[in-house]
Amino acid sequence: MKDIRFTQRTAALDAELEWLKYLIKWRLEFITETPNAGNFQETDLREVPLPELPENNDYYDLVHEMRHYAGEEASYEREYGERCLMALCFAVHLNPYVFTPMTALESRHPAHALFGDYKNPYCAAFQPSLETALFLLAHNDVALRQYFLQLFLDENHPLNRYRVVIRLQEAEKSTIEALVAPLDLSEEWTSLLVMGRPFIPRFGPTFPAQQVKTGLEWEDLVLGSDTRFALEELNIWLKERGALYKHAQLNRKVKKGFRALFYGPSGTGKTLTAGLIGKEAGQPVFKVDLSVVISKYIGETEKNLARIFDRAENKNWILFFDEADALFGKRTQTHSSNDRYANQEVSFLLQRIENYDGMIILSSNLKSNMDPAFIRRFQSIIKFHMPNKTLRCELFRRTFVGDYQLEDEALMEQVADKYSFNGAEIDNIYLHCALMTSHLGHKKVSRDTFSGAVMKELRKKGKSI
Repeated sequence: MKDIRFTQRTAALDAELEWLKYLIKWRLEFITETPNAGNFQETDLREVPLPELPENNDYYDLVHEMRHYAGEEASYEREYGERCLMALCFAVHLNPYVFTPMTALESRHPAHALFGDYKNPYCAAFQPSLETALFLLAHNDVALRQYFLQLFLDENHPLNRYRVVIRLQEAEKSTIEALVAPLDLSEEWTSLLVMGRPFIPRFGPTFPAQQVKTGLEWEDLVLGSDTRFALEELNIWLKERGALYKHAQLNRKVKKGFRALFYGPSGTGKTLTAGLIGKEAGQPVFKVDLSVVISKYIGETEKNLARIFDRAENKNWILFFDEADALFGKRTQTHSSNDRYANQEVSFLLQRIENYDGMIILSSNLKSNMDPAFIRRFQSIIKFHMPNKTLRCELFRRTFVGDYQLEDEALMEQVADKYSFNGAEIDNIYLHCALMTSHLGHKKVSRDTFSGAVMKELRKKGKSI
């Protein structure tokens, strides 16, 4: 069953496309039937009024954000232009036939070919450009064209800041390039508005991070009470951040974003915790692959990091840097050019982390490995302990349930008491037991199978049995 936001978004886009169709028809009638009518006037826009939009959908939220950004400069003409630009972008995907009157007029009267459509040698379809928007909104009114050009090319405008419309921010060499480049929605907004689903970027050189997903719940995570209590601050921040930064005093004094450090031995649940935090908040978590990010070539590491932060900006993504020591470690004394460039990477990271408006989680085995400059910038530093006997028993009990219960729970308690296993190692023991129990056709995990799995894990650790 489609949710209410999907239905409302479809209704909003339908209304905008119908409005765009009449706007195109009206504009073409203006230039063909009244050639001597004089200059186009700003007030003429009201001849084709903006439709009312249903609320509670992503498109309405974007329009509302643009109204908020405009503040005291908000006007009917401003919103008219913004929504016209957006409608041109998604019309290419949802209803390209709205451009048929323009292509028909171009073919009959080449002298009227002033619509700014991009001529793609590989695609015959009408592809609107910024000039197309200016034609519809301002025609030959110089002052109005200047107004909309300044509006659309403002780098702080939500359409550019949130990277909604591509080509506006990519055409950097000249205004002419921005005018004639084809308009389109970015991948993120094409997915959200056209496909009706959140955008998840593909892992690769341009985005070296993978989404962290988990089918587990908080009840499946066994942590000490102090760690569990400290994690609650992160969950609260994700819930309250919107209200917090609407507070004028707080917004003025405190940088947006939240930075946390998880430190402790491997296998103690740091990655799982990051996944659960995102799952509860309904926000995707991306684990950055440092093997792809870090480059031996000067300047490449900064470029790789910039791609991640630029992509994640203003999207409420949680960035998770696992084994972050390699990238966020202590700066060294400058003895060579290599040291100088390594320190530049750390300085670049400090700047990007401070300016990121979402949550960043760093993971390290040792807190002492981290550069003190990063430590000062963390709002939360949380230690993940190796589980003690009580927690190890709890981990074993929660793991060996259902089809793979232990025949002898007393043996499990003896193992938990004698050997210091972490959560990841207990999962390995469980996997081996499930495999062998299924192979042997047993209904429960036998003593021999369990003992064999424990010995196998101890040998991996180089421990004597």
